[in-house]
Amino acid sequence: MIDVFLSRPNWVPNRIDKHFSEFYPLLTEMGFNPRTIGSSEVPLTFPVQEVIQLMHKCQCTIVLGIPQIWVESGKLKDKKIDKRFSLPTEWNQIEATISIMLNKPTLMMLHKGVAARGVFERGAANVFVHDFETLSGRWVEKTRPMLKSLRDSVNHE
Repeated sequence: MIDVFLSRPNWVPNRIDKHFSEFYPLLTEMGFNPRTIGSSEVPLTFPVQEVIQLMHKCQCTIVLGIPQIWVESGKLKDKKIDKRFSLPTEWNQIEATISIMLNKPTLMMLHKGVAARGVFERGAANVFVHDFETLSGRWVEKTRPMLKSLRDSVNHE
């Protein structure tokens, strides 16, 4: 089994969570052992230190940018926000950056409707950002080729 650091929020909106459980059996089927701080891993020290220690034990990383923060008003730089948007958790940004800096094969996935900011902006980091949507039929099966590429990347190191 390939230990994979799975960057995902521990809380997920109900409409997504009810479809999300289908993802774990595919990970296992494809030879991945998902490890997540606060879920499969109980932290003993500061969160960033736990992330770094766990990533050193894992061969690769999957970052799931799931809606976590909803912005309805305010300003973005100097422009007024006219349209509501969502962002992934800031821990996705931190964990993706650590993974990239540790040269881990990193699969970045951004849920449909989540703003592509920070490391999720295409071209911001040396990773391709894939779109996914848990609400569409067969979303898990559509991730199979991405997971195969990640597995192949780990096996070729």
